[in-house]
Amino acid sequence: MKQITPLLFFFLLSSLVFAQSKQEFKFDQARVLLAQREIKPAIEILESLHKELPDNANINFLLGAAYTELNGEQEEGLKHLLMAGSNVNESYMVGSFEEKAAPIHVYYYLTVAFAEDNRCAEAQAALDLFEKYKEKVDAYFIEEGKRHIQKCDMDSNAKPVDLLAILSKSKPLPKKENQKVENTPIILDSAAIAERGMLVHKLEYSTDAPLYGVQIASHLKPVPISNYGNLKNVNVFVGNKGYIRYVVGHFSYRSQAESLLKRLQEQGYKDAFIVNVNNARKYSNELISFNNVNVRSGIKGAVEYYIQLGAFKKKLTEDQINAYINLDGVEEISYNGLNILAVSGAETYKATKEKLKDVHANGYKDAYIIAFNKGKKVPLENAKLHTDK
Repeated sequence: MKQITPLLFFFLLSSLVFAQSKQEFKFDQARVLLAQREIKPAIEILESLHKELPDNANINFLLGAAYTELNGEQEEGLKHLLMAGSNVNESYMVGSFEEKAAPIHVYYYLTVAFAEDNRCAEAQAALDLFEKYKEKVDAYFIEEGKRHIQKCDMDSNAKPVDLLAILSKSKPLPKKENQKVENTPIILDSAAIAERGMLVHKLEYSTDAPLYGVQIASHLKPVPISNYGNLKNVNVFVGNKGYIRYVVGHFSYRSQAESLLKRLQEQGYKDAFIVNVNNARKYSNELISFNNVNVRSGIKGAVEYYIQLGAFKKKLTEDQINAYINLDGVEEISYNGLNILAVSGAETYKATKEKLKDVHANGYKDAYIIAFNKGKKVPLENAKLHTDK
């Protein structure tokens, strides 16, 4: 992934290139696009290859890594990375279409994707596997993996995950067809929803007729209803594809939903639209809480911002000790079995971001902002909406 393929290769297509199979040519095209950071076009080509070669771990690895690079696509990336992880070759042939296995870097991308999806135990298990190969990989990837782990809300009581056992059971993904989302296979079952820290209430309607509502937003991670100002009667649903949808109203008549839509658009919800909340795939699981935080309560009281320098269980590193000498306002925060070394922030996210610039200028390039409310770590997006209105 880090090797830059010269752009000249893409244009000087000799007879040797034309002698390649169509599949190999697509593979090379995708590699060139990835090298140029053209992620989405590369994914389109890799998806077409995946339809033809669904059990090829190399293609699944490239697809999974590409999806992981895109914000909000970690779950799609995980599906491919888990498949790729079932066939890893320590002597991976970089850039070869003949290579059918995945490289050991699949564990790095699994670390990132799991951490971004807040599946912290699995992220740690992936990093542990990757660190077994630290003599064979650039130290940059190890440090990056650790940085992503630091952002994760680790549960000190969580049981260790046997990731190799999970990977060994991974099966080829089904071929994707050009069809609407409504007709795709169910991805999230009740166990998968619970694993993501979501408490849901299963809804069952007594009619098969449409029930109309107005959807005002959707996210991959839940946000409190309070983020939507003074809107009343907002319901939150978890769909089988993992999207969190925010909907107002349940009407038997579409005309009633149309009237509500007009009023909501007048209030600034320009992208709102009418939906059928009797669609079981999207609206049958009503979200009650996420990571023990009720979605209807949101953030109440003061938000405390910090600039995290690192996290440790026992001993400080030399760099962390030097932080007490180089920076003002350094303190330790005990959270979920870890000690977080941090610099106190400001009252708003914007002001804390200015302090972060000074921390970076002092050599702590990996430092980043975190937020707490009543002793609990909260998502930055939620905190910003609370403090930077």
